[in-house]
Amino acid sequence: MSRISLLCFYCCSFLLPQCSFALKETAIGKLDVSASLSGTYDSRVFGISSTAYQASQNSSSSLIASQEIQSEDDFIISFSPALHLSKQLRWFSITGSTGVQITQYMKNDDKSFIIPITTLSVDFDESLKKRVSNNAKIRFSSTFDLGQHIGTSVLEQDLVSYSYFTLGLNVRYNHSPKFGVGGGTNYSLRKYQTGSVSERPYQDLSTLPLHLSAFYIYSEKLDFFTQYGYSKTKGRGVTGPSLTDSVSHSISFGANGDLTPKLSGNAQIGYTVVDFNNPTSPNQDNLTLGLALNWGLNEKTALNLDVDRSFSPSAQGFSMFSTMSRFGVTHRFTQDLSGTAYLSYGIIDYTYANIPSIPSRDSSSLDQVGMGFSLNKVLSQHFTTSGGYDYSYSKRDIDSFGRHLLSAQITGRF
Repeated sequence: MSRISLLCFYCCSFLLPQCSFALKETAIGKLDVSASLSGTYDSRVFGISSTAYQASQNSSSSLIASQEIQSEDDFIISFSPALHLSKQLRWFSITGSTGVQITQYMKNDDKSFIIPITTLSVDFDESLKKRVSNNAKIRFSSTFDLGQHIGTSVLEQDLVSYSYFTLGLNVRYNHSPKFGVGGGTNYSLRKYQTGSVSERPYQDLSTLPLHLSAFYIYSEKLDFFTQYGYSKTKGRGVTGPSLTDSVSHSISFGANGDLTPKLSGNAQIGYTVVDFNNPTSPNQDNLTLGLALNWGLNEKTALNLDVDRSFSPSAQGFSMFSTMSRFGVTHRFTQDLSGTAYLSYGIIDYTYANIPSIPSRDSSSLDQVGMGFSLNKVLSQHFTTSGGYDYSYSKRDIDSFGRHLLSAQITGRF
């Protein structure tokens, strides 16, 4: 059965009104089903300019998957049915999902895929979302996720595909009404399957981050904290010079909670050092920053600001230091209609390992500006629909391009 036939079959099975299912209480917990159908037009589906696209398509290099590059733009249809479980066990809350995502690329058919969706979360009294637990001084949460990611990455300049496994554990202990400590990890493993549009093949990537925190509980609504972070990244199947293998250390200070009656979120500033497991590449260090703030103007309108300044490795063997910012506004027009709009700006600095074939290119940078808007409407108790438009302009070295994204989606949950 073709992917398009599967799309039609599952759409009929899940999205027709007469097939609605009510939330069911069973011996293992509450069960419900959901399904979403979306359509997206992407003018730069590989995240590269027309010049780079033509060069990749016509390349004879064995490192470039030119046979998979059929069109620089595409219309993408995706359908995702899923089954959800929630269970309350006294102090513990367990939630999980399992399903499948079926995606059809209309022009680049080789990039179409069917992938599983599996998530699991265990939470103690939603305790890490609260500063005062209803049950105990010790609070923890854990998450598990296993699946496949396929999507355009402008940072990697490719349509990237990898299977992933993530496991997160976090704990916090309030020693007294004013002081607490915490720690956690979020291990991840990525196994790449896609062919590259450049001569930098992908390598499997594992990351083990650890963090330890100390909190000063200023009030029930506000914490001040200091945090130490350690992260080890390792590439698998490395065949040449690479900056993927590295260890980083960071220290940061910040605040989390309600900063004023209308301003909430978290803010932190720190310093990070990255030590590459490569004798020809010196360590890197820089100030890092994280902001996620929300300012409620009134009951219908809110402003939000997000800023992230941090290091990150690439599965293609280089290192990235990015400063990404986004300013947005959300507004509820009516009880069932809301909208968002945003402006964004980012600067990404790339550092490469010494590669003999391109000795003069040890670094480069990407500047990107963007804007977009979206609308979300509640159609009924079971159905919601959304749509939006995004535009971004990226400039890297002497190359530049604009990217248009137009999308629409309908979601049902029963």
